[in-house]
Amino acid sequence: MPEGQDPLHATLLAATLSQLMLGVSKEIFPRRAYFDLTSVEKQAVADHVRNLLHEAQATFAVPGLLYPRSETAFPPQREEEYL
Repeated sequence: MPEGQDPLHATLLAATLSQLMLGVSKEIFPRRAYFDLTSVEKQAVADHVRNLLHEAQATFAVPGLLYPRSETAFPPQREEEYL
């Protein structure tokens, strides 16, 4: 999807990333608010979030991770139509 074509998608992505930044900030600096951190501390939070995103990319890049395996046996289907 071209950049700027879906403002809702961009808004949701920004909100999710913000929540992730604030959550990581609370984990690393539990007694301080994100906005009170120094620039070095904020950079540490950003680096940690970047590492988490790279881990997520690597995890979901595994071929077939989100697809059902071919050996999965599904129950037999009935001929009746369900409402």
